[in-house]
Amino acid sequence: MNTVEEWSSRFDLEYDNITSGRAPGLEPLEKSMFLTQAQDNVVIGLYKGDIGESFESTEELTAYLGTLIEQTEGSLVPSTQPIHKVISNKSSVYEFGTSSEVLFVTMETCLIETPDGDETITIDNQVKTCKTVDVVPITQDEFWRTKRNPFKKQNGNKVLRLSYSGSTSTASDLTEKRYSELISDKPILKYTVRYIKRPSPIVLANISPYKINGVYSATTCMLPKAIHNIILAEAVRLAKAVWNS
Repeated sequence: MNTVEEWSSRFDLEYDNITSGRAPGLEPLEKSMFLTQAQDNVVIGLYKGDIGESFESTEELTAYLGTLIEQTEGSLVPSTQPIHKVISNKSSVYEFGTSSEVLFVTMETCLIETPDGDETITIDNQVKTCKTVDVVPITQDEFWRTKRNPFKKQNGNKVLRLSYSGSTSTASDLTEKRYSELISDKPILKYTVRYIKRPSPIVLANISPYKINGVYSATTCMLPKAIHNIILAEAVRLAKAVWNS
């Protein structure tokens, strides 16, 4: 299905079939909402393995979500900012996107400054020796157990990451941003995050003044055609469930 017209006509056909033509027709706004929700459900199901196997387990599934993979560098949050609240004097806070954009973080690395590094980088005209290490997500309980255990203490071969919540929303900026609290023995020079982004909505017509995920103009599905029928079936299922209720 290449166009919004194709999505709309196929939705109507499948919806009429599954309801035996007894349900009233749906407006473009309603169909768009069901299709967008279905698309999110399918992406989450593919990632978790609820639909087929889990993400990156096969080349096919990786290709399905490949268009949604993004990579960014986190921005250090100054300690003077109200959002900066940490549980360790080795912590630093980084911002790396918005909650509406980032669905799942798939990989994180840090470039840390260390004398035994195998890389060099120039920052403010100073050459620093560094290396890339993995970022390990942990819970607060795991952090405290690690901190108290002399055999599992933080070291220079990894950076720990705690879930971090907070909002800088104001009357002029309602965007909820994503943060990471990173705990490292060594200075962090760069924090890189690879993630699966939320797909753009499927909007079948101009629905202004309404919006779906910030979009009101007609927008077709940007995911591979191989999963279009799965998304359509899920959307029709959602619509039928609402009609039944």
